Amino acid sequence: MLKSIFEWLDHHPGSYWVFAGAATLLLVARLVILIRPAACGSAASQRADWRDAAVLFLFLLAWRWPYLFVAHELNPDESQLIAGALTLAHDPVFWRSVDGGSSGPFNYYFLLPWAWLGLPLDYFTARLTGLLLVWGALFLSLRSLTDTCGRAVAWLALLPAAAFFATATHRELTHHSTEHLPLLLIAGIFALLAGRTATEQGRLRFACLLAGTLPWTKLQTTPIALAFLGWAFWQVWRESESTRGRGLAGAVCAALLPTLLLTGMTAATGQMEAAVRRYFLQNFAYVGEGAPFREALGALWRNAEIDGRFPLFLGTVVAGLVAATTCFAKHRVRPPSLLIAAGGVSLAAVAAVIAPRREFLHYVLLLPVPLTFWLGAALGGWWSHVAVRSRLVLAGTLLAAGLLPLGTRSFQAVPDVYGRFAHDWRHPHSGAALVLRALAGRNDTLGLWGWAGHLHVESGLRQATRDGNTLCSIVPNAQQAYHRAVYLADLKRSAPAVFVDAVGQGAFTFDYRAVQSHENFAELARYIREHYTLVVDLLDARIYARRDLISLAGLDQRRLWQLVRRGRQAETLNLSPPGSSLDKLQTRMIGQRRVVMLLPPVSLDWPLGEEVVEVTLEFGYDPVAYEQGRSNGTELYLELADPSGTREVYHRFLDPARVPADRGPQSARVVLPPFAPGATLVLRTDPGPYGDNAWDWVYLAGLRLHGTSAPGAK
Repeated sequence: MLKSIFEWLDHHPGSYWVFAGAATLLLVARLVILIRPAACGSAASQRADWRDAAVLFLFLLAWRWPYLFVAHELNPDESQLIAGALTLAHDPVFWRSVDGGSSGPFNYYFLLPWAWLGLPLDYFTARLTGLLLVWGALFLSLRSLTDTCGRAVAWLALLPAAAFFATATHRELTHHSTEHLPLLLIAGIFALLAGRTATEQGRLRFACLLAGTLPWTKLQTTPIALAFLGWAFWQVWRESESTRGRGLAGAVCAALLPTLLLTGMTAATGQMEAAVRRYFLQNFAYVGEGAPFREALGALWRNAEIDGRFPLFLGTVVAGLVAATTCFAKHRVRPPSLLIAAGGVSLAAVAAVIAPRREFLHYVLLLPVPLTFWLGAALGGWWSHVAVRSRLVLAGTLLAAGLLPLGTRSFQAVPDVYGRFAHDWRHPHSGAALVLRALAGRNDTLGLWGWAGHLHVESGLRQATRDGNTLCSIVPNAQQAYHRAVYLADLKRSAPAVFVDAVGQGAFTFDYRAVQSHENFAELARYIREHYTLVVDLLDARIYARRDLISLAGLDQRRLWQLVRRGRQAETLNLSPPGSSLDKLQTRMIGQRRVVMLLPPVSLDWPLGEEVVEVTLEFGYDPVAYEQGRSNGTELYLELADPSGTREVYHRFLDPARVPADRGPQSARVVLPPFAPGATLVLRTDPGPYGDNAWDWVYLAGLRLHGTSAPGAK
């Protein structure tokens, strides 16, 4: 049944707009029902209820649901979170079994309920968790703003943030992020402190407890936590002197409680040095190594402009704040206290976003909730000074501004996963992951050198070491010796069934084996050489198996490459040749794959490392060229160029209009002859013997370079 549904979706991309449009109409209808009486001054003040929650969730889900089914990682951070949760399910002591890097323990622990329910920890459940956290944060914001500003104003203030989260397409905004849990905590603290009376000491203490928890989700949120605590202490200071001391003591104790509990648990398990070195010293070093502020902000903004959602959201909020401030100045009205508090927290959130001095767009996810409260407080004060007959105009303007991202999103394509639903459902794992699953059992571990957390997720194998990646062991830094020593000790203690060196051409971050591979760590290289055997070199990853594995004997050469070929096809080509970037070539969706068009004449080149022995090609012809056009064929050449000259190693004349066998996906496997150092692989297309290239719509679907692959000791 699922196969039929996914195939139907692949062939009906317009269904995305039907689902999104229906949910948007439902949201607009709900807003109209609430706004009309509020604008006429006759609406009773009511709290946001289950109907508001349902409409908000359906709105987010209708726009975001395709990303739940993307079979590959959208960002390496989400793979690291899932891999850490897989590991904590077996050993729950943080910093002993998992190092979260810039993320604290709570982001990892929050994924564990899926494992307790017997459900897999994978990209679907992780992204669903992120979606639920965003929904929870927005609904908490709506309820709180309803109490302070009224239901209609609360919805109008929330709409820009809701539209931002719904329509974002940038991968850094659609993956399960380390900012999602802080987002919920920020909304919860706002809800507790906004509108609190002096007698509600429980709300004060709970707010301080959540503020004290924030830095343990992500150390980067410390400025936000301090801003909240400053707001809480200011509230206590304004109370009567008889209760002030007790209130301050309770607030301070509540704020310190998460730190005291975590410190006690860390000390009891002997992980204090690991916590200090990894969570504090390493993060301080991370901030200190950032780019200059101006350069970092420019890079962040350019990143945000890729899908344009955040600039649009920010512009809407700023416009609303400026208009409301103008109204306050005109009527000489003192701004609401919530406006000042939310403004302070928003500025602290801005500081948290820019402090690392990095271009990573997911940092801006810390901003929507504080900015929503800031905007809500401003609109609430503005609304009360607008004549009743003018409120409908104001509400209509705010509604149109809030829905603007939906209009701009409609000019973009449907999510890329359309056309791949059925394929990714049948082939959810990469070839490397299938090899790992064939070698290791469910209770085995995977040792990883490099940065390839997706292999933990796709294989289901937990970490053999506490390091989700070995950045600190590879890149020279003040603590490199410490990280290497701990990594090797963890690896020896776990004795993982499989080990992967994820350094090589096409790998994430680490692609230069000469200085980044595990062989550059002499003690590790010796341990791997003595206890493991190389199974396959996929160029972006070398897979090793422990010599005593029974499964190793059954994995012959034929089955090995069957597994590699059965793996999920890459959604994009992962190699970009220097001097002739694939990014500059046109891409299309043909069948169920995204391909690069090689309209002749075109030439691409790849530098070859000494380990490369084979090349696999996947290519074909756009059916439109021979079904609706007049294609007369295209020559495709693969050449090997080195100092001794250029040699042709593969040639194919594709003429699908005349030769039916040339239609559909084509593939080739080419064994390369010996070549000198510094060789280059050249792929080029030519119009062919007829010379006309008008309909020569040949495409490249995949190209992989393979190293020595025979199983056995190396």
